[in-house]
Amino acid sequence: MDSCSAKSFCKKMDKYQKAYYKSLLSVPVTCCNARAGSGKTTIAVLAGLQLLEEGKVDKIVYIRFPDPMLQSLGALPGEMDEKEVYYMKPFMDACSQFGVTQGIFENMMARESIIMCTNIAMRGVNIRDSFVIIDEAQNGTFKDLKLVLTRLNEACRTALIGQSEQCDNSKAGRENAFNAYIKHMTKQPFAKETPLLINHRGKISDWADRLMMDSNGEYYVYTEE
Repeated sequence: MDSCSAKSFCKKMDKYQKAYYKSLLSVPVTCCNARAGSGKTTIAVLAGLQLLEEGKVDKIVYIRFPDPMLQSLGALPGEMDEKEVYYMKPFMDACSQFGVTQGIFENMMARESIIMCTNIAMRGVNIRDSFVIIDEAQNGTFKDLKLVLTRLNEACRTALIGQSEQCDNSKAGRENAFNAYIKHMTKQPFAKETPLLINHRGKISDWADRLMMDSNGEYYVYTEE
């Protein structure tokens, strides 16, 4: 990791991002249900790289919940095709942003310092001494999330992140399992929820993310009180 790019990014964090970053470094499970452009994946990657560099974890495990049509992707050993690269791109882009070149990234993959997979690759897996990023978790059903979270051992640090308003899985949307896990898990001493309230991509992304549809099919622009 390039320390200059990491420090520069940290200086630009808003107060919510700083609290989120601090939690990722110190709390076993950090939950974040946050809007688009808030930095939830990028900051989680930065925290993982820092903990890996400091020797506090052995590897970073990035688990992505794709939409149901592409859940047949499974694990991603060896070379990745275009579909797989697309689903892992947020993680790869964040690594690049913090100075992890393509060569370094490939070396870390070969040494299994970085592991990338979809949630369906979790059956029978034990994840030890790792920084785990569970991304797009709003697309996970109750059963999906249980499968992933029961893979984690005591020494893991975990980011459970997503945006409930952008669920691509109708069953997951009906179950609302992502929010349920956050609600109940954060009652335990090992978990904390940290909000991210600012969209840093700009006005277009922010406005589009605020356009909502109610239960009657009517559209409205959400504004925070």
